[in-house]
Amino acid sequence: MQNILLPAIVFSLLLCFQKQHGSNVSLPTGNKAAAIQDSVKWYLKKIHHDSGMVDVQTRRAFIRLDIKNNKAGGNGSCNSFGSTLAVKGDSISFTHTFSTKMYCDEVQSTENYFFTFLQKVNRYEVNGNSLLLFKDSSMLLEFEKQ
Repeated sequence: MQNILLPAIVFSLLLCFQKQHGSNVSLPTGNKAAAIQDSVKWYLKKIHHDSGMVDVQTRRAFIRLDIKNNKAGGNGSCNSFGSTLAVKGDSISFTHTFSTKMYCDEVQSTENYFFTFLQKVNRYEVNGNSLLLFKDSSMLLEFEKQ
């Protein structure tokens, strides 16, 4: 009983403090929204699809999240892109995605998967230096910050 009582008291105190002092206090959420950082350059490392996982060989594919301004952008390996970004809790979505339209044979399949999967993403996790993007419970894209 003692093992349950102390965490319950601490949680209740945090809730009371948050109600009295505004929403600047983050309750413990694991590796959710508090762990995602503005303006970090996340490099695409792996793409997961029905046929398996592909290691991304290019260093040009990246995404940078601007949570404060609800924007995201980066490079798909060949083309620059931008997007509207929405983050709430561990939910994340990329809408109104646009990009330049060059064709680069050696990286085109990587970029096609990246852009297609980005629009399907609805959840994220931050695990150390990794940003993992999911469609429900299926991992789609893995990034690493440097």
